[in-house]
Amino acid sequence: MIDWVVLIPVKRFDEAKTRLGDRPDRAALAEAFARDTIDAVARSPRVRMLLVVTDDPCLLEDLSLPVAVTVRRQQAPGLNNAIATGLRLAQDCWPEYGVAVLAGDLPALTSEDLERTLEFAEEIPLGVVADTQSTGTVLITGQPGMPLLPAFGVGSASRHRDLGHRLIRGTERLRRDVDTPEDLVAAIRLGVGSHTAAVLERDFADFSAGPAAAGIAVPVRGARPDRPGVWRPSKAYGLKGPGSGAR
Repeated sequence: MIDWVVLIPVKRFDEAKTRLGDRPDRAALAEAFARDTIDAVARSPRVRMLLVVTDDPCLLEDLSLPVAVTVRRQQAPGLNNAIATGLRLAQDCWPEYGVAVLAGDLPALTSEDLERTLEFAEEIPLGVVADTQSTGTVLITGQPGMPLLPAFGVGSASRHRDLGHRLIRGTERLRRDVDTPEDLVAAIRLGVGSHTAAVLERDFADFSAGPAAAGIAVPVRGARPDRPGVWRPSKAYGLKGPGSGAR
């Protein structure tokens, strides 16, 4: 079994997720997406080191992150520059580990989703998982000693494949990154992590995802509908949680 370093580049929260629209909880949601992603990765037994690269002061100064997390300040602005900073550190400090670069906006991700994907990644030198649109990239992987070839941005899935990364069919929760209100609704249906659920619960009065979000209960990731108290129903739409008939 390969041990992994997982690198998560995180954009400044006050500049992130502009496609969610002019909603007052946009920065809070961007932070919650990142923290739920970090929590899921930190619980994965295959991950020996979780490396977060960012220029956001909230993460750089946060002492409450899981103990497996190392945070580094990126040396130049931009997503690919943050990734380059992390890859240099991973190569210098953990050359015997496989390396993966994971998107930081996966609020529905679970450790089981990541475990399954990393198991497949052990069998191929370079791997890539596309987003739900099959155009962007949520994960690239490289076996120990294989240099990653990151090419993130619009249309990155095809670029990564052209560079030699073989396509890995990830789970729906892994592929569900969140950029738009419709993406957020889809993630909510899958079940989001506790940080994202808390933001949505706290800001229901201002919840502005749009009409598509009406009637959506907000299940916490990994929750069981047969257990009372594990769902986060939307008060804004009068939901009652499990058994309410909400869809």
